[in-house]
Amino acid sequence: MRGLWDKEEVLRYLGASRSDTALDGMIARAQEEIERASQPRQACRLFPIQVEESGVTIGGTRLPGGSLAAHLQGCREAYLFAFTLGPGVDRVIKRYTVTEMPLVPVLQACAAAWTEALADQAQTRLEAEAKERGLYLRPRYSPGYGDFPLTAQRFLFDALEVTKRTGITLTEGCLMLPSKSITAVIGLSPDPSLCHVGRCMSCTAQNCPFRKKETSHE
Repeated sequence: MRGLWDKEEVLRYLGASRSDTALDGMIARAQEEIERASQPRQACRLFPIQVEESGVTIGGTRLPGGSLAAHLQGCREAYLFAFTLGPGVDRVIKRYTVTEMPLVPVLQACAAAWTEALADQAQTRLEAEAKERGLYLRPRYSPGYGDFPLTAQRFLFDALEVTKRTGITLTEGCLMLPSKSITAVIGLSPDPSLCHVGRCMSCTAQNCPFRKKETSHE
């Protein structure tokens, strides 16, 4: 799975504009550690949705968030999606906080990039299913983006049986453990022009490390 790694993605998570020989070596080590420790698991389920101005009703439950509603405009169905690298990655990062602290931010960056890459790969079956119906997947939209509240995690966990199916647990503050995990809503749309891979369709974060890359494609 080496071909899934994107060095530029790792550098963005690190906040680095360029690499050098020393950093290249650290990235290579971190990639090996993260790949070896990963035990990916996923869960997804298709729901009917109703999009309103200030929120979205998914499977009969209304979730607030104007940014989510804008993101899903024109969609009548959506996948709820959960993905994790598994607990082994957190254990590796914790071990290096004791034995080799300088490698930890590189491990964190590699783990974040690997999570996104494998989650993208996990969506290929969903894309194929949608295409058979003449539909296209909107980019993932997760609780905590825009005004889509982090507390919506509780609904996603219940609706998908996330803990039972993937092992991900939710803290009282609605953070996920293992930390390298994703939950998201993925709309299905008949309009492919709104279904690019870019992460910035509805994001308002000006300091996002992906903004420069995505806006350069416009």
